[in-house]
Amino acid sequence: MANNFNDAQVSLTDATLTDVFTATNKSLVIAGTISNTTTTSMNVSIKKYDNSATAGKFIFKDVPLPSGSSLELPKIVLASSDKVQAQTDDASGNCDVHLQLLTDVS
Repeated sequence: MANNFNDAQVSLTDATLTDVFTATNKSLVIAGTISNTTTTSMNVSIKKYDNSATAGKFIFKDVPLPSGSSLELPKIVLASSDKVQAQTDDASGNCDVHLQLLTDVS
């Protein structure tokens, strides 16, 4: 398999856990940001769902994100069918998640 660069982005439109990216093959999140685009502070969470273990673990849990600020994500290794999920306590859609990916990693 060839290594391919890709990206994924989503606006969180409610306060539920939202899939940002689901790996179809082994992939690597090489960079990522969560941006608060509203005028109030919010709490954000990022979770990696491990499909083979059918369980998820939080990378960040309820981290305060002040108005107009962003949070950088660490590198995340994903096997096939693993997911990166995000959640905020703000239900207005004012939080953007951007991931830069290396997909089809061999």
